[in-house]
Amino acid sequence: MNSASDFSKTSFPFPTNKNNKNYIGQQNEANMSISDLEPFITIIDKLGEPKLAADVVRAFEKNSNTFFQYENVSKCYFKLKLWHEAMVTAEKAIVLSPSQEFTTVMRSNLINIYNRCNYPEKAMTYIEIQENLKNDSASTALDKAYSLYLLERKPEAQAILESTLNNNSIELDEETKIKIRFNLGTYYLYQDRFQEGLRNFMLEGAKMKLWQAESLQEKNRKLGFTFWEGSKDCKNLIVYGEAGIGDEIINCRFMKHLKDRGINAYWFTATQSDRDKNDRVGLTQILKKNGIPVIEDLAEVKNLGLTNVYWTLSMRLPIYLNCEYKDLWYGPYLQPCKEFKKKWKLKGKKFKIGVRWRGSKHYEHDLHRSYPLNQLYNTVKDLDADFYSLQKDDGIEELPDFPGIINVEDRLETLEDTMALISNLDLVITSCTSIAHLAASQGKEVIVMVPISAYYLWCQVGNKSHWYGDNVTLIKQTSPRIWDSAFKQLKSELNGILLRLK
Repeated sequence: MNSASDFSKTSFPFPTNKNNKNYIGQQNEANMSISDLEPFITIIDKLGEPKLAADVVRAFEKNSNTFFQYENVSKCYFKLKLWHEAMVTAEKAIVLSPSQEFTTVMRSNLINIYNRCNYPEKAMTYIEIQENLKNDSASTALDKAYSLYLLERKPEAQAILESTLNNNSIELDEETKIKIRFNLGTYYLYQDRFQEGLRNFMLEGAKMKLWQAESLQEKNRKLGFTFWEGSKDCKNLIVYGEAGIGDEIINCRFMKHLKDRGINAYWFTATQSDRDKNDRVGLTQILKKNGIPVIEDLAEVKNLGLTNVYWTLSMRLPIYLNCEYKDLWYGPYLQPCKEFKKKWKLKGKKFKIGVRWRGSKHYEHDLHRSYPLNQLYNTVKDLDADFYSLQKDDGIEELPDFPGIINVEDRLETLEDTMALISNLDLVITSCTSIAHLAASQGKEVIVMVPISAYYLWCQVGNKSHWYGDNVTLIKQTSPRIWDSAFKQLKSELNGILLRLK
């Protein structure tokens, strides 16, 4: 999933002035005759060898001792989404900077990295330097707004964005205006201005080429489908299930709204089909078994004999259906099939709690949303309950230190397995991952530990989710990297839930 508050630079602006012969000469010498390591690392990564790519960069880092070496290594770490390593090497580079020009650019890079690594207070230090040096451009204003957002100073951040957008004395290019409007959508959602916030977030985000909207539009230009934006004349509709697993689970609820309108709608798992590797094993089966018409190949449209076919993007459905908060939750809309539910029937009479504390480490904002397992364990360990890990891949290595949590990763072969396990639990405690939606869509009792840099679904007033009703409780982080107050609140919530559900 993409953070609602991320308007950081789309490319890392390292000082690679190709017309500067002095720079190129120094860079070649500093990098052992390799002018730029990044293209080579990018190729290795795209060949499906991210570990090898990281090992190569680490080998270069061991032999680095100049500005240009550390600058190049930091850039490679950034491309590989190894944020902490990018931060450490960028800090080494700026100390060795050969000129004020390079220092200024590296300062800008470090602001970007610090916000990615969830150190907004460090970013603010460099932002203040930029402002004191009169380098307070629109870019600096956007960086400052994001840092303030991460410091839970939302009113100040919103004021900067609105002031920058409305300041006629500042020339803004269209890309910058789009980023500002995109991020203002987040603040409007926090003020429960649902349609206004969602339109800014979704429609401006699409212009930033988030959620693969551009590639989908290109496909349909070839197929000749008409794009649907809510017109009443639509009878046959292809809905593209864009973005992440969680996003497909979130938005497939609107298939009911379409049916109620008399629209014959089919769900197309577009992002799954666009990937070389199917990372959504079981999702299509879940949708089909819950009565949602699914097509896995657009060629099927011809076989269905459909005419006058429209298409639209799943994340925009609440916009085009003109939904308000009251229209979002109408009760559980996904359930596991009986076969899988029986497979995951759990023994024992104890209260059963599923836990998830991390997402993929390669997700750009995982350092914002993941919380410490030891804090969770210390909060729940004295409860009279059985705990089941809902973790896959990243994070599993932490479990041996917490024997009270049952590890079933080797049996969670598909999403159907995970969904069926959740259906047999009494409660799920999770970070902001697809698990929250897989559980909440079933109507399960869910507690979501929401980071400051929250996804758009959790950007709202109060601690109950408009998207999932009273069964979902939102516990919101208030300080970057620190979850103390959130876990104190979790303990209180758990005591209340246990009393109510027993």
